[in-house]
Amino acid sequence: MSRVRTGLGLALAIGLMAGPAAAQPPPGAKFEPLVAPNTTVKVSPHVWVIPDRSTPLVPNIGIIVGSKAALVVDTGLGERNGAVALAEARKAAPGRALYLVTTHVHPEHDLGAGAFPPETKLIRSRAEVAEIADTGLTMANRFSQMSPLNAELLQGATFRKADIVFDKSYDLDLGGLTVRIVAVGPNHTAGDTVTWVPADKVLFSGDVAMKGQPAFASPKSNLAHWLSALDTLDALKPAIVVPSHGPVGGPEFISGYRAYLTAIRDRARMLKAQGKSVDETVAAISAELKDRYPDTGRLAGAIRAAYAES
Repeated sequence: MSRVRTGLGLALAIGLMAGPAAAQPPPGAKFEPLVAPNTTVKVSPHVWVIPDRSTPLVPNIGIIVGSKAALVVDTGLGERNGAVALAEARKAAPGRALYLVTTHVHPEHDLGAGAFPPETKLIRSRAEVAEIADTGLTMANRFSQMSPLNAELLQGATFRKADIVFDKSYDLDLGGLTVRIVAVGPNHTAGDTVTWVPADKVLFSGDVAMKGQPAFASPKSNLAHWLSALDTLDALKPAIVVPSHGPVGGPEFISGYRAYLTAIRDRARMLKAQGKSVDETVAAISAELKDRYPDTGRLAGAIRAAYAES
């Protein structure tokens, strides 16, 4: 594995080098949503990460390695990116069986799965399976319209059928290393999952906790449930948190999301009790928080969810 380094210090260094993360690109931005080969770093004894370099529509991809098998977390946008993830996994875990899981079913996380060989076992939560049935390739089609490269990457893309489906959690033995995959949605999406490596205290948190602002990306997104999911993550006591996008960090991502969502919830309740409309509430809270949380679109989504639940 080229340029492999180890330790929590590395994870924090990645965080310092990376800028703000976003699953969606800013208007007019020019970028190539390509997973970079030969950039994989080792963040703990059993965990490698292909960093997203804070590139929109590129996820942080995880590779968790046991003595007999490895688990890949997320795939990149389309099979071209999935092939890079597969090649890096084979470097980190030569000769081992492969499993694959996705943090959620958005295209840059899931639609590279077709690049993995048929013997790779794909694990999905039942909520992810249901979300695929409900929404299909709607978001992939939208991503394809963003640029010719996106269209090329997603041409012929389809969701791969799961080999293993679980309800609440699934424990996977990789050989001397047990990994727990947990369904925690609906938050960012209806089918959010996280992956926990107890031996290394590493958590793959998806979009449920990261540096960038939370995105309420599904009609089923629920602020109260999101706070409950953060309690679930916090109870694990992770030392390293690898989010879907942006810098690798630690439990401050969890506490930061809790503070953000709690502040919005409490303020929305107050304004609604005073008779303010949802639009008035969005305007008021956005004005109060925009300096700290500049992504006004994501801020408005959270406020609307809080108002509806109040």
